[in-house]
Amino acid sequence: MIELVEILKYSIPLLILGVIVYFLLDKLLSEESARRKVELQLKDRDMLVPMKLQAYERMALFLERVRPTHLVRRVEISENLDAYEYHIVNTIQEEFDHNLSQQIYVHPETWKIVYAAKNTTQNFIKQCREGLGPNATSQELRAEIIRRSLDGSAATNAALLKLQKDVQGDFEA
Repeated sequence: MIELVEILKYSIPLLILGVIVYFLLDKLLSEESARRKVELQLKDRDMLVPMKLQAYERMALFLERVRPTHLVRRVEISENLDAYEYHIVNTIQEEFDHNLSQQIYVHPETWKIVYAAKNTTQNFIKQCREGLGPNATSQELRAEIIRRSLDGSAATNAALLKLQKDVQGDFEA
């Protein structure tokens, strides 16, 4: 019995010390794990921010390139009116397809607006063509697109404004 008391006299403090060490180490390791998780999140964010900004820049460039007044200056006029219209509409689609991967970095609502701007611009070109007579020329289509675009209400304007708001909201310090 005396031996049992002797053993308990040394074992109980050792057991208490072991429990304290266990809980302290557990807390330390949990805090270290949380700190590393935060560091990884910050590192991921630091890598993602430049890619997101680049995506917004590319989408802004896309919208500027498909703005009707800019588009007709870049697309070479052809003799055939239908071919010219097709080339303009196809240029918009090619520009969009080239930037399709940017949707993973752009806010989904903003992407919908960009997509709608692309479709609206393509439809605008077709409407300009339909508004001309059957004997119209490519030059007349170009002039009609420019004339109708002068009011400044291009669909690309709203999309550009949304991109700007996203960037200002997401990336302000």
